[in-house]
Amino acid sequence: MRNEAHVKKLINSPESVVTDALYGMAAAHPGLSVEPEAGLVTRAGGPRPGKVALLSGGGSGHEPLHAG
Repeated sequence: MRNEAHVKKLINSPESVVTDALYGMAAAHPGLSVEPEAGLVTRAGGPRPGKVALLSGGGSGHEPLHAG
């Protein structure tokens, strides 16, 4: 008989899945900072003078898939 006490969901709630994923990414990478209102993860410490900013990201329109 299988143990049915396993995880049944990968998200806490549909309303917070994007924000939760962004904060999870930042928790795993201390050099990142989250801007939840904008749905962004940025480099902690802000832009560096003389450097070009690059935005990268994607997903299905529901969750972040990749960012860099």
